[in-house]
Amino acid sequence: MRKIIWTVLIIAVAATAVIFWFKTRQSSDVQSQTKAEEEASIFLTYKVVKTNETIEIVGQVAADTRNIVSNVSGKLLKLYIEEGDRVKKDQIIAKVEDTDYKINYLSALDKYETSPTEINRLNLEKAKESLEDTTIKSPVNGIVETLNVYEGGRVGVGTLIAKILETDTMRVEGFIDEYDLKNVKEGMKVIFSFDQLGITLSGKVKRISSVAKSSGGITVVPVEFSFQSPPPEIIRPGLTCNVQIILREATSSFFVPKEAVRRDKNGHFVLKRTPEGPQKIYVKVGETIGDKIEVKEGISEGDVLLLIPSREEMQRLKTRQKLPIFRPGGRSR
Repeated sequence: MRKIIWTVLIIAVAATAVIFWFKTRQSSDVQSQTKAEEEASIFLTYKVVKTNETIEIVGQVAADTRNIVSNVSGKLLKLYIEEGDRVKKDQIIAKVEDTDYKINYLSALDKYETSPTEINRLNLEKAKESLEDTTIKSPVNGIVETLNVYEGGRVGVGTLIAKILETDTMRVEGFIDEYDLKNVKEGMKVIFSFDQLGITLSGKVKRISSVAKSSGGITVVPVEFSFQSPPPEIIRPGLTCNVQIILREATSSFFVPKEAVRRDKNGHFVLKRTPEGPQKIYVKVGETIGDKIEVKEGISEGDVLLLIPSREEMQRLKTRQKLPIFRPGGRSR
């Protein structure tokens, strides 16, 4: 009898455990299903606008450097420049004592006039060049980067007088991602934005390096940009700017995130946000550039498209393209 009672108790406990497990599992499944349905109803929104399709990078103004050296020896009588000064081509920047060079020139001139031989003519030309070299001029338009001498000091042949940044060679240098290489071409228009100065200038892609390099584990390609016209004096080497490379200028079509366009057996379509909820619209697509795809027909400027990316894609789009989240029946955030 006692054995029967214990058997009944064991069966009752086991049944209770099974029922508890089933209800717990059922509750968990319901919660998972609810969460999945909730996630499936989350969208990112993209407002259709007509803008140039661009790639934006950070660039830095650069220029060639010209070393100005002395071709004569002597005492430096006068310096006409300071570091940071702007100079023009053929502007006098320094003067070396020229007494000995004047004597040599006059002596060579006298010998040539007395005996106009070829060797005397060559000595005269050499003496004249040395005398002229005592007046040191800038060979380029530019900015004095460094000054390496001082008034009253002595200079010799080859002494570095100054380094001048050639403003006529000013350009912007930067790097594009290897994935953008197929889209960027020499001659494309660019826009330089110097936000810190409130200045916007135009230019173009001048040169794309034939050699890529690694930077922080990412493969990039050096690119050089030229200014459309000489930049104002406030623009100088070393300044940074945002560079917008115009891949395609705004037309009657629109470029939208690739995640906004899906496909079924009837073709490509987008989900458009409407007061009644998401509406499926079939569209005609064109080329793909980077993260965007061209939509030629089916949408209009101002339409709001709904994207259904994966969790990883959602985070990337929120971060990279700053797209807000939309829940049907709720608000965008």
